[in-house]
Amino acid sequence: MKANHSAPPWLQDEPELRALLGEVLNRLDKHVGTRQQRIYLPAEKYLPTLKQQDQEADLLWSLVKQLTDLNLCAIKEGKRNVHYDPEWKGARLAFTPQAEAPLRDWLQRPQEKPALQSWREAIAQQIFPGDTKPLLKRRIAIPNMSDQEVATAFAQIGTTKESLTPRQLSARYFRGDSKRLDGREELLLKLFPELPLKPRPILINIYLPRACNGVLFIENQDSYALACEGRPRDTQGLALVYVAGFRGTAGRLRQREGVCLHYSGPGQAEWQESFEAWWFDQAPPFGPLAFWGDLDFSGMGILSSLRQRFGEVNAWEPGYRPLLKCLRNGGGHTLEAADKQSQNDPGKVGCEFADQELLPAVRAFGGVDQELLG
Repeated sequence: MKANHSAPPWLQDEPELRALLGEVLNRLDKHVGTRQQRIYLPAEKYLPTLKQQDQEADLLWSLVKQLTDLNLCAIKEGKRNVHYDPEWKGARLAFTPQAEAPLRDWLQRPQEKPALQSWREAIAQQIFPGDTKPLLKRRIAIPNMSDQEVATAFAQIGTTKESLTPRQLSARYFRGDSKRLDGREELLLKLFPELPLKPRPILINIYLPRACNGVLFIENQDSYALACEGRPRDTQGLALVYVAGFRGTAGRLRQREGVCLHYSGPGQAEWQESFEAWWFDQAPPFGPLAFWGDLDFSGMGILSSLRQRFGEVNAWEPGYRPLLKCLRNGGGHTLEAADKQSQNDPGKVGCEFADQELLPAVRAFGGVDQELLG
C-alpha cells in the first residue's frame, strides 16, 4: 500500500483502532534500528471492545480484517475453542514494516528525526578543540533547552579565559543552573584540553580546642556539633574534623588547592599553623588519629578511606563501644530496614578494633547510627 493512499472512511469514528495504529507508530519511534521487524500487538489488549463478544465486537473485528486486506497487518491466531470462542480469542496482530508509511499518512504523524541523530547534528555545527567522541556518544538532554541550545552552551565554555569551577561554568552557560556539569569534569577536559578548569574546593569544618591531644574525624553533623560542645566528654582535648559522609575521602583532600579549611574553637590561633602543617603532609600528626561515625558498612568504608589518606586512623573506641553494646543487645536496626542494603561490606579495613569487633557485629546484627549518643 502506498503512503498517499487515503485513510478508510471509518477510521475517524473508531478511537480504539486509531489508538492501536498509534501504538504501532510509538513502537517504531522507540526502536529506530529494528524497523524491518514485525510489530506484534495482542488484539484484545488494544481493542477492549472485543472482550464484549457482541455485535460491536463483530463489527470491530471486521474492520481489523480490512487492515489485513490492505496488507498492513496479519492475524496470528491464538489458542481457542473453535466451538465457543470468537476467532479473535488470543489473537495477535502482526504489523509489517510496509505499514509505517500509510499509518503516518493516516494519523498525520510524520517520522521524527531520532533524538541521537538530532543531537549529533547539533554538535557537528559547533567547534571544539578537543575530542568530541564522548559528547557524541550520548545525548545530554536539558529541560527547556533544545539540542542546538545545549550544544551551543557547551561550545561557549571554550571561550572562557578565567579559571572557574564546573559549578560556575554551568551557571554561566546553562541559564543560571549550576548543576548541569556535575560529574562532567573529564568530559570538559576532553572537549577543551586547555580549559583553565578550577577544582571545586572541598569545605572542611575543623574545631580546635585550647589543648590538642589528637584528631577525631566525625561523620555526622549533629554528632560533630555536640562534640564541639564537649559531648561526649572524651571528645574534649581533640581537634575535631567534620567529614560529612564520604566527602572526607576525596583524593584531593590533602592538596591546598583542593580544600577550604574553616576553623572554629578557642585554639585557632595556637594550633592552626600546626594543624595545616600536618594536614598538607609537611609534619607528623600531633596526636593519635581516630574516626567516629555510624556503626555500619558505610561508616567502616569511610574509616578505610581515611586510612588511605591519613595513615594510622583507628575506630574511636569511646564512641563505638556504646554503639557496639547497643547493637549486640538488640537495639540496632537491620540494614534493609534503614534502606542501607546497598552498602558494601569493606572486608578488612586495617584497624584491629574495627576488623575484630565492629565489622563482625554489623554482619551479624545490622547497624546503629552515631546520633544515638547525644
